[in-house]
Amino acid sequence: MNRRWRTILLVLLVVGQLAISRHYQALRFNVDLLYLVIFFIAIRSSFMPTIIGAALIGFLSDYLSGGVMGVFSFSRTLAAYMLNTISRFLDLKKSIFVFLLILVSLFLSNLVAFVFLVLVFQMKVATGLLLLQPLSTAVIGTILLGTKKAKSLLDVS
Repeated sequence: MNRRWRTILLVLLVVGQLAISRHYQALRFNVDLLYLVIFFIAIRSSFMPTIIGAALIGFLSDYLSGGVMGVFSFSRTLAAYMLNTISRFLDLKKSIFVFLLILVSLFLSNLVAFVFLVLVFQMKVATGLLLLQPLSTAVIGTILLGTKKAKSLLDVS
């Protein structure tokens, strides 16, 4: 039963991200639900499933962003490695650790991607990518993980 609910949660996050990316101009809502999927995989899985899952979800992010293929895949894979390693040493029952882990790891992931995008496209500094998206994603992720049902599904309680 837990596996079914976990799958439903992950599918809803992917569908939500597809809806946000499709209607981004109308919604003006900048959250990365696919990163939450990577977060969930990284705190639950071993090394190889985490890295492979992050790379594939990163390629999906690359496709949805319309940018250079591989940029988000690389940065999300680095972040997933960091999450997989650090999450073993943190008490994920406390929401502040979940919030800070999502915020810092997504900021670093977006910073790595941003450096590559600056090198390729000569983009200007984007506060949405570096500040607003990590903050909004961390808030949404903390709310999702704050429920007892989510903690039981992820075995962090």
